Amino acid sequence: MMKKILFLILLILPFFITTSLYSLDKTNFLCPIQYKGDIVVRCDGRGDGAFASPRSGNRQHQGVDLLADIGTPVLAARTGRVIAAKSNNGMGKYVIIRHKGKTDTLYGHLNSIYVRKGNFVKQGTIIGTVGKTGNARYSDIQPHLHFEVREKGKRQDPLNYL
Repeated sequence: MMKKILFLILLILPFFITTSLYSLDKTNFLCPIQYKGDIVVRCDGRGDGAFASPRSGNRQHQGVDLLADIGTPVLAARTGRVIAAKSNNGMGKYVIIRHKGKTDTLYGHLNSIYVRKGNFVKQGTIIGTVGKTGNARYSDIQPHLHFEVREKGKRQDPLNYL
């Protein structure tokens, strides 16, 4: 009987710990760039970094570009698990974190990535630094963090969360 109880405890404990960790967030969403004042959205010769801004090829911007110097720490907006930490031509170096409730956040154009796929990160953990990788590498684009919020796969305006 004691072995069965111990087995059940060991079976339930990881689920309980993981669920508890997700509830540790101090705010619903933390701005991934720590500004001294208001949030600053990139606007330069290549366009506006606001959500849904027009892009070439009849596309719309799917996140918000938070202006910041190269090397500025990038923080996890919420507690979650890293589901991607890699690089591609458009986003450059980027991280995607899956949060409770099927919400994902994406952090793009990073200079450095400090996490790996599968890592569990708490809200406010430094996951990388601002860079100019991928499509942001052009000289007339200001350094910034491309930040996206996806609810059940659908992109949302990140400023509504910050």
